Amino acid sequence: MAPNVSLQRWKRDIEKLRKQLLKQEKQQKKQQEKEQKKQHERERKKQQNKERLALLVKARCKRYYENKKQKKMAAEATAANLQLNGGNSGQFSIY
Repeated sequence: MAPNVSLQRWKRDIEKLRKQLLKQEKQQKKQQEKEQKKQHERERKKQQNKERLALLVKARCKRYYENKKQKKMAAEATAANLQLNGGNSGQFSIY
């Protein structure tokens, strides 16, 4: 009878260990999925930031060239006014 009891105890212990192992594997799988989800989210945010940065750079360049164009037009208008006024402004004329 003792060997039979011992065998049953071993079977219970083996079953218990098997359940623990399955539980650990399940937890590891959950943890791995969680990490993959975090990594995916980081990659998604990184991609969004790249896209936003590209849009900001594009807008900044557009403003730069618009300002440059306006300054050029203002300089040309000033030059045209100087030509019309005979090369001097009213402030510096000598009588």
